[in-house]
Amino acid sequence: MWKRAKITDQTASGQGPEQGKHYKRKVGIKKRSKVPGVMITQYVEELPEGKTTPDFLRKPIALTIQEGKLAIFKAVVSGNPKPEVTWKRAKGDMADQMKFQVKYDESSNEYTLLIPKVSGEEADTYKCFAINEYGKAVCTATLNVIEVGFKKNKAMEEPGPTTDPAEFRKLLRKSAGRKVEEKKEGEIDEKFWEILLSSEKKDYERICADFGVTDFRWMLKKLNELKREREEEQALYIDAISNLKHIEVKADGSASFELDLDLKDPSSRIFLYKDGVMIPYSRDMEMKHNLRQVGKKLVFTIRDLLPEDAGLYQVDVEEVNVFSTEFKIPNIDFIVKIQEVKAKEREDAIFECVLSHPCPKILWMGKNAQLEDGEKYQITVSEDKLIHRLRVRDCMQLDKGIYAAVAGIKTCSAWLIVEADSEPVPPGKKKARKTTQAGGATVNLEKVAQEQQVKLQKEREEKLEVLRKVQEEKEVAKAAEPPMQPVVDGGDGLGEGSGLDDGPRLLNGSTGATLDSRPKLESPPPPKLESRPPPKLESRPTPVIAKEDCPAQKIPADDGMRDSGPVKEVPAKTPPVDDRDDGAEDQNKKRTRTGPLVPDTVIGETNNEGAATDSNLQKRQENRQGKGQGNQQANGQGSGQGEGQEQGQQMEKESVQGNGRNKRQETGGENGEENGQEGPGEAGRSTKRTRQGPLLSDKVIDPGVQFISGLSDVNAVVGQPAELMCKLSGESCEGAWFKDGKQLSSTDGLTIAKDGPCHKLIIKKCHEEDTGKYRFEADGRKTEAMIIVEDPPRLDPDDLAKFSQPVIVKAGQNASFKMPFVGREPVKVQWYKEGEELVDDTNVVVEKAPTHSRLLLSRCQRKDTGEIKIKLKNDFGTIEALSRLIVLDKPTPPQGPVEVVESSASCIAIKWRPPKDDGGSPVKGYMLERQQIGRNTWTKLGEIPGVAAYRDTDVDHGRKYCYRIRAVSEEGVSEMMETNDIMAGTKAYPGPPAAPKIVSAFKDCINLSWTPPTNTGGSRILGYHLEKRKKGSNIWSPVNPVNEPIQDKKYAVKDVVAGMSYEFRVAAVNISGAGEPSVPSDFVIARDPKKAPGKVIDLKVIDSTYTTLSLSWTKPTEQEGVQDEAKGYFVEIRPAESTDWIRCNVIPVIMTSFMVKGLKSMGMYWVRVIATNEGGEGEPQDLDNYIIAMPPPVRPKFTDTKMKSFMVVRAGNSVRVNVNYEASPWPDVVWLKDNMPVSKRVTITNAEGTSQLLIPSSERSDTGVYTIIVKNLVGQETFSIEIRVTDDPKPPGPVELEENVPGTVTVVWEPSPDEKRDDRLHYVVSKRDSSKQTWQTVADRLFNNKFTACNIVPGREYHFRVYAKNDMGLSEPSESPTWGTTRKRDKFTVNMPQYRPLDFQSAPKFLVPLKMHMAPPGYECYMSCAVSGNPKPHVTWYRNNVSLNTNTNYYISNTCGVCSMLILRVGPKDHGEYTVMAENTLGRAECSTSLTVRE
Repeated sequence: MWKRAKITDQTASGQGPEQGKHYKRKVGIKKRSKVPGVMITQYVEELPEGKTTPDFLRKPIALTIQEGKLAIFKAVVSGNPKPEVTWKRAKGDMADQMKFQVKYDESSNEYTLLIPKVSGEEADTYKCFAINEYGKAVCTATLNVIEVGFKKNKAMEEPGPTTDPAEFRKLLRKSAGRKVEEKKEGEIDEKFWEILLSSEKKDYERICADFGVTDFRWMLKKLNELKREREEEQALYIDAISNLKHIEVKADGSASFELDLDLKDPSSRIFLYKDGVMIPYSRDMEMKHNLRQVGKKLVFTIRDLLPEDAGLYQVDVEEVNVFSTEFKIPNIDFIVKIQEVKAKEREDAIFECVLSHPCPKILWMGKNAQLEDGEKYQITVSEDKLIHRLRVRDCMQLDKGIYAAVAGIKTCSAWLIVEADSEPVPPGKKKARKTTQAGGATVNLEKVAQEQQVKLQKEREEKLEVLRKVQEEKEVAKAAEPPMQPVVDGGDGLGEGSGLDDGPRLLNGSTGATLDSRPKLESPPPPKLESRPPPKLESRPTPVIAKEDCPAQKIPADDGMRDSGPVKEVPAKTPPVDDRDDGAEDQNKKRTRTGPLVPDTVIGETNNEGAATDSNLQKRQENRQGKGQGNQQANGQGSGQGEGQEQGQQMEKESVQGNGRNKRQETGGENGEENGQEGPGEAGRSTKRTRQGPLLSDKVIDPGVQFISGLSDVNAVVGQPAELMCKLSGESCEGAWFKDGKQLSSTDGLTIAKDGPCHKLIIKKCHEEDTGKYRFEADGRKTEAMIIVEDPPRLDPDDLAKFSQPVIVKAGQNASFKMPFVGREPVKVQWYKEGEELVDDTNVVVEKAPTHSRLLLSRCQRKDTGEIKIKLKNDFGTIEALSRLIVLDKPTPPQGPVEVVESSASCIAIKWRPPKDDGGSPVKGYMLERQQIGRNTWTKLGEIPGVAAYRDTDVDHGRKYCYRIRAVSEEGVSEMMETNDIMAGTKAYPGPPAAPKIVSAFKDCINLSWTPPTNTGGSRILGYHLEKRKKGSNIWSPVNPVNEPIQDKKYAVKDVVAGMSYEFRVAAVNISGAGEPSVPSDFVIARDPKKAPGKVIDLKVIDSTYTTLSLSWTKPTEQEGVQDEAKGYFVEIRPAESTDWIRCNVIPVIMTSFMVKGLKSMGMYWVRVIATNEGGEGEPQDLDNYIIAMPPPVRPKFTDTKMKSFMVVRAGNSVRVNVNYEASPWPDVVWLKDNMPVSKRVTITNAEGTSQLLIPSSERSDTGVYTIIVKNLVGQETFSIEIRVTDDPKPPGPVELEENVPGTVTVVWEPSPDEKRDDRLHYVVSKRDSSKQTWQTVADRLFNNKFTACNIVPGREYHFRVYAKNDMGLSEPSESPTWGTTRKRDKFTVNMPQYRPLDFQSAPKFLVPLKMHMAPPGYECYMSCAVSGNPKPHVTWYRNNVSLNTNTNYYISNTCGVCSMLILRVGPKDHGEYTVMAENTLGRAECSTSLTVRE
């Protein structure tokens, strides 16, 4: 299947094998570094204390630089012992120490790789290895070199074709070791099977069509075999694979494909390949190729799509392929992009675009969701597949947003803005849907698409023209080659020949002739190149060779191939040849000849199909003899031995066999050689049977007529003429015309004509019944063609010219358009105005008839002016006609505001802008009226010409005037425009100009420039006054005379003293006088220009945060004549992912420190400082390395001194845990519950320096140990808190009392219902006897359901209460029944019985044994048992056979035979087997139990 690069060591996700130095490994544990893109391999299972594996603190970054520049890779590594750092490249070596310089800086611990003057040869992937005895760390960096200009040396080094055979054999031996798999002719591409294995059945037919596979049965059989093999391979690593989604382009410009993968081993490696080559990817969207895994779903994404991203993408698990998808990127772009659309509610919105190449379907996206054609959205495509439209029907507020069109990897987007409809709606009713539409392109899309079609057609024709010229050059070059002399073969073997298409014909010679001893046939010299035109791809007559002593022998015609020249006569050496042509298996094979072979006598010609005419057949039968001795075989086999060679030309062989059949062989060879199979005569020689005797001279016999050009299909229009024509090889032949099998003859409407060899059938005026199949027959030959009579809509030229003339009406009048047409029904008629289709409405009426259509527009307004189009369409075609509607109306008012050009004591000059719409007629002039403020009358000033300006000289000083202006055209007078009050004669001084700028300064001249004031004071600026002032002085002195204002806006001040500082100001002068002076300029010293400063010194970073960076430096030194003093500094930064420098300060800073603000957190930046002065900017000084926007590294630590490690919360209440910390850079904060991720019910809020865990409504299931992990590049810190969610306990069940031992009472109760849900729940027992009125707690922290009370006095009544207790408190008590009886006093009598001595001694015996116990850590555990024996036994407690009686951690008691032991605080060490041993003089007894400590 598809071949991939072999992977030996997966150093990083998607990277190739390691090429660095290897130490002997014990194990190979892969670890991830804190720095992305670095892979660590640990050689030992456990690291010794204080030892670490190598790691990169800062890895080298990828570079893209121009050739000739210096490339620098820097890295900082860590590890104990100190690792050894080496550099390698993927292609080639780095042995040239002058080209690849490796350095180490002890002060900064930086390892540097320098590549001076890089070129395209150094563009490669470089690897940096850090290795010590405990492991290695590897990272990669790519160097991209931008080459400039043509590389002559590189072109000269490319090997050319060799002509030396010895060198050629060396090349063959050299390339023999490389495995180059090329697709052979006829072999199916391996990509075909890879794509089929991952495709659905519905896509099989399309994929087979793309790869040219037609045998579907064979394909399905092999595909099933491959699927079985693939499933067996996948079963090693995969349980299931499903939900395969092939690659597709998204609206954001990326492409992705998905699959669900259930891996047997979650740690299995996943690889991504493109066209068989592994490509790297990341899991955090940092690279071009990314993998996002959500559960079992894998989503591969390709960002920033480019044309070179097309190819076959494959996903492998370990070494097994699981999915393949092909990414095709069409060469499509947007000529016209979609535009923003503003639509009203219930209105349709249209987005339109035009593509550069035809595309049947593009992807439409709306608010990041794919849109489909349906009720809401209508997606249409034009017939030429260039114009694509999206119609959003019935727009509502929910439809507004961004819509995008996606074609290949190109996208364009635009907003849809839905405006609320201001029209009132009756209560309880819905707004009616509007029939109007909004949007659409602002240009004529049909015209743009038509121009693009013409452009594409021109490109195709240019490509075809280039291919045709190349083909002609090849044919001319082939024709110029000299023809080979015929060579006669001999031998007794079988041979297979190969030759090119235009080689000479080789005839077999006598038996036993070798290559050197073959007789050469005499032939005339080859024809000149000028006399032989290039061969044409058309049919030629087939020559027939006639031998002197044998009948004519036919050579099959080259059906449609070029003729290679006449066939010459050759002396025959064979017996007469039978000309029967009973073998037709190779008649379709083609051959050509390049020159004369033997002298021929041309008698006639054969037709195109290779069959002789009747007369020739008769002659051939008369000359036909019995069985001949020769045969030309098309398969290249015959009897005889020989070998024919032809270097660089075509070879064609003929052999004669005795069965009388005539065949031929033509094949092509690469080197012009033809080798035969081994025969009895000589090994390796071709075996052929040759003619015995002299060759006979040949004669060509006339085969009859043939078609030089046949009939071609014709599409005709009803009423138009149609013509069919064919051309024969002879002029004397007559023929017959047929239509649908019936012979035709000339009639009034049908003409049959003959012009020499050309035969024509002309239909003067076509009708629909003329459609059919036409055939022409001549001399047994025939040719056929179809005439298809179409009836598309057609327009009369006179009617079209009349319709094209614009219709001009006045406002309020009606306009009508009428267009007659003809064409087959039904004809669809559509009228358009400015591209919008017109339908019947209040002011629009569309009339349709079988022969014409009429459009009536009533009460036309000026806004109705525009293009009118009619579109006619039926099954045979479409036609359009254009006209124009012009509605005339009075012009709109002139446009303001009015500009006061002059306002003096004797004149007011104003000007304004012409009307926005002239109403269809040009504005002839303007009518003006004037009113003096304070009066009620308006004075008519008359009509002025079409210039929009007026100068009023009849004004009084100090008076105010107002003007009314109306535009006048042939259609009427516009509405008026009224000006503001304008005063005559008021002095209005101009405003101050801008501060003068210093253009240049010299010791004897200072050049200044300035800009005019924005306020001219209502009159023209007459000039400027310029003043200067020395530094330290308060006196301004004029530069120019007061009565001679400066006319220009620049001036050269020459009245200066060298070395003095000056500042300048300027004032504008108008008719009223000089205005206010400008702001003074900067001080400038009258001296020659300065030199630019040098580089700043000691540039360093003094502080940094996530958004700021503080720099400091020392000013550059001064060198007279080389570099002057710096007056300011510019600070520039460049993000690592960009190539452009960004200047941080617009005005130079004077201080030698600066704070850069607005940085991106954790962003990588290059920083430089540029000194500047009056002489310009100096050279920049860069920092040695990039800077990361972050504070100084701080290991995470918690800042709260009193942090609770235990919390009890009542069920239903909220849980809130706040943890404050400090860390730099910003850490990753993770919360765990019982070492597992917290559930979705838990809300985690992270802010700078704090993290909060919140459970809004707690449940008992939320009980557990919560751990916060704060981790950054420096380290990590953890803290755990136990949260117990509980509630008030429910009381225990019924309480019963038992007496097992006299003087004791055993209290037994049913457990509380909460005991199973709360592992910390225990019981408390209280007692009250009849002699006391208070309750006394006799037992606490009981985790079992039984308690034995001692010291029970007979005659007293006892009451017991049992409580359930947890972290929230006590439950309600459960009461026990009363225990005890009243003592009865009988009469005291003394009976002295006879006593018999009894022995009360007995061996120890356990009455109540120990029971199993299970307790959580930190709680009490109480064990008890009852033992009897006389004498009183000695009781000893053991744990794991170790005595506990002397251990103070255990409280042991023995009261009246009740033995008990109390463990005050259970810990893990208390887990084990406990034994009680009772012994006296009569014996020993044991009882055992076990204690389990819950974790």
